[in-house]
Amino acid sequence: MNYAVEGIYKNGNIELIEKPQFHKPVQVLVLFLENKNKIRKLGGLFKDFDVDYDKLEQDLKELQRSSSTHILEKFENNI
Repeated sequence: MNYAVEGIYKNGNIELIEKPQFHKPVQVLVLFLENKNKIRKLGGLFKDFDVDYDKLEQDLKELQRSSSTHILEKFENNI
C-alpha cells in the first residue's frame, strides 16, 4: 500500500505534518514541491469577474493531492 504524507524540509530535516502508521522500516520517495504563493488576486481577462478565492485555493490543493496520488501510482507500477 502506498501512503502519502505532507511535510516541510528545513535545515536538512523533513518535518512530517502527520505521523505515518508504519511500525517497521519502509521505502520512501521524497518529492520537493515548488513553494507556491497563495492566490491573492486574478487579473487580465478575469479582473472583472467575481471569484471565490477560497474555492479556487481549495481546488488547487485538491489538484496537488490528485497529482501526488498519480505520482504514487506510477511509482508503484514501476516497482
